[in-house]
Amino acid sequence: QHQKDQWALDDVVTHTEIQQHDVDRVKEAPEEGQNIHGLFVEGAKWARGEGKLEESEAKKLFYAMPVVHVTAIGMKERKAKLGDYGPRGGYDCAVYKYPKRGDRYLVFRMMLRPGEEHPNHWRLRGVCLLCQTE
Repeated sequence: QHQKDQWALDDVVTHTEIQQHDVDRVKEAPEEGQNIHGLFVEGAKWARGEGKLEESEAKKLFYAMPVVHVTAIGMKERKAKLGDYGPRGGYDCAVYKYPKRGDRYLVFRMMLRPGEEHPNHWRLRGVCLLCQTE
């Protein structure tokens, strides 16, 4: 699909957009990319209305994420989009297959809007996304 753009594999990165709705409101597949669901956020919660990370409630470990649209963009486009995540940039969040973290279970990384907090705040809290909670 991007033959006219002459993309080099080294210059392509994943780009994610978190939707405000759940999977039951998805009617058709997007023209480009893929919608994924079933992810959980650990260490914070996702404010759907504002589209940003927030502090989690006491004693609640996991929060379900809405649908995430995953596609690919060029590195230059990604650098241009970093301002969309706020004045301090976005939080580069890891997505793991299992709660046991490590390179072996890392699926990919995605950018999240950190809200009013600095992205390092969420890094120190150990915020990540998980495919399974057990």
